[in-house]
Amino acid sequence: IDFLWQFSLSVKQRYAREDGGRQIDWLEFNHILRPLLDSPEVKRLADYKHHWNKNRLEHSLEVAWHGYSVCKRLGLDYAAAARAGLLHDLFFYDWLTEGPRLHGFRHPRISLANARTITSLSARERDIIRKHMWPLTVVPPRYPEAWIVCMADTYCGIKDYVVLSRKLNEG
Repeated sequence: IDFLWQFSLSVKQRYAREDGGRQIDWLEFNHILRPLLDSPEVKRLADYKHHWNKNRLEHSLEVAWHGYSVCKRLGLDYAAAARAGLLHDLFFYDWLTEGPRLHGFRHPRISLANARTITSLSARERDIIRKHMWPLTVVPPRYPEAWIVCMADTYCGIKDYVVLSRKLNEG
């Protein structure tokens, strides 16, 4: 859990700012996610590498933060974006070496099934998790929050690989 504290501090320092006269509330973000972060299933995500430089929990927290902050600024359901952003990759295998064929197409449904075992989900949260890999999911997201989390996930993934590319070019 030490890395959660470190993540919390780094995001707070990096992103907490005045936005149109209102403070993006890092404490609120933590309050929304705390019940999920206390679940053993979500904690297990720290055991799985994701992309090249993060574990799956770190990635999911980053996606949740971006979804939360954008949705809050836009007056959307930021709690749903944060919760579903955290749960969007709730699967328990190394997707590079194991798991189902066509992982990119299949893991949203696996993540949704796993999320439903640990918490009740709104229709909006289910849509966010199920369609976060659009266009691979074929059916597009229904809610603006789902579009935002989908874009946040894509942004975080691209950013991780850009960092890898820079490190490889430097070294």
